Amino acid sequence: MISVTNFGAKGNGVTDDTAAIQKALNQAAATGDTVYFPKGVYLVNPTKTLRVGGNTTVKGDGRTSVVRAASGSFGWELMRVTGKDVLLTGLVLDGNRRVNRVLTIAGGSARVTVQGLLVQGATHSGDRRSDYYAGVVSGIVVLGNTESIAIQGSEIADVIARNGGGAGLVARGIYVTTTWGSKERAAQKVTITGCSIHHIGPADDGDGIYYEDPAMEENRGTAVGSVIVGNRFDYCAKRAVKVFAKGVTVRGNTINNPYLSNNFYMGVEKGRLAPDMYAAISIYAGDNVVEGNQIAGSGSFYAAIEVGAGPVVENVTLRGNAITMGSQSEIKGTTAIRLGNIRDFVIGGNELQNGERGIWTWQNAENGRIDNNVIRMPKGGGIDLTTYLRGYSQKNIFCTGNRITAAAFKVKTSSMTNLNVVVQ
Repeated sequence: MISVTNFGAKGNGVTDDTAAIQKALNQAAATGDTVYFPKGVYLVNPTKTLRVGGNTTVKGDGRTSVVRAASGSFGWELMRVTGKDVLLTGLVLDGNRRVNRVLTIAGGSARVTVQGLLVQGATHSGDRRSDYYAGVVSGIVVLGNTESIAIQGSEIADVIARNGGGAGLVARGIYVTTTWGSKERAAQKVTITGCSIHHIGPADDGDGIYYEDPAMEENRGTAVGSVIVGNRFDYCAKRAVKVFAKGVTVRGNTINNPYLSNNFYMGVEKGRLAPDMYAAISIYAGDNVVEGNQIAGSGSFYAAIEVGAGPVVENVTLRGNAITMGSQSEIKGTTAIRLGNIRDFVIGGNELQNGERGIWTWQNAENGRIDNNVIRMPKGGGIDLTTYLRGYSQKNIFCTGNRITAAAFKVKTSSMTNLNVVVQ
C-alpha cells in the first residue's frame, strides 16, 4: 500500500498536493498497488486532472479523506480513470465548484468500481472567456467502449449548471455517454446501485442519471445490459432518471419530489416557474424495464413515468411501480404514466394516485396490455386511450383487471382513433 503522504502530500487543506498525489498514482499503476489517503483535506489544482491508471485501488478513510479542488483556478475534471481493474473506495471527491465534472471514467475502461464515494461540487466557471463557462456539468461521467462499470453506495450531490450554451443549462449527477464526436460503443454492463443522488439542477435540464447511447440517433443502438437499482433521488430539478439506450432496467428506486411551486428555470426563461418536476423517469428507447419504483413527494410531476415523445419506442414494461402525485400541486396537465409513440408494451400492477390522468396514450400506441393497475384519481380520470393529435391512433390494446376510482372517467376510449381496443 502506498500512502500519498509518503510522496509528500500534506492533507492540511492548504498545501497544493497535486504533484505528490499524481506520483503515488503513477507508481500504483506501474505496480498494481493501492494508493491510500489518510484522514485529511488534500488540495489539488483543478487545471491538472488527477489520472488513475489500470490495476489500481484508491482508498481513503471515508468522509474524513477529502480530495478537493483548490479555489484559485478552474478546470475541466478533478479525476480521470483510464484502464482496467480499478477500485475507488472510501473517499470524498470535492470539485468545490471549481470543475465542470468531478470524476470521469474514460473510454475503453473496464471493471471499474466506484464504492462508498461522496462526489460533489461540479458547475460552470463564472468567466465568460473560460473554456469551462458552458457545456454539460456532471458528478460522474462514464464514457464509451467501457464495460463492467459499477457505481455502488455512493453519494452524488451539488451538480449545478450556471451558464447556458447552445444546449441550455444541462446538469447530470451521473452521465453515461460517449466521447463527443467519437464512434465509441455505448457503455455496457453498467450497474448503479444503492446511491443517493441529490441537488442536481436547475429545472431547465438537471437530471439525476442520464444513460444515453448516441448511436440511437442513427438507429444503431445496441443493448447495454445495464441496471439502475435501489437508488434514492432528491432535489433532481428536472427528473431523476432519463434513458436513451436499449437494455436498461430501472428497478426499486425511491424518487422524491420535494418541490412545490418553487422550482424555477434559470436559463433563457429565468424566473419562470417550472413544473415541480418534469418527470421521475423518462424512457426514450426500447427494450427497457421500469419496475418496483417508489415515486412520490409534496410536488407533482408533469409525467411521473414518461415513455417516448418522438420516434417509436418498442418493447417496454412498466410494472409494480407506486406513484403518488402531490395533491397540493398546481401543475396543469399532469399524468402518472404518459405514453408517447409506443409499440409492444405492458403496463401492469402499478399503483397510481392523484393528477389529471392515471395512464394516457397521447400519441400512437400499438400492441399493448394495460392490466391490474390500481388507479385513484380523486380530481381526474383513470385511463385515457384518446388523443387530441390528428392522424394518431391506438391499436390492439387490451385493458383488463384495472381497479379505478376517478372523478372524471374510468377508461376513456374513442371511436375515431381506437382500433381493436378491448376494455374489460
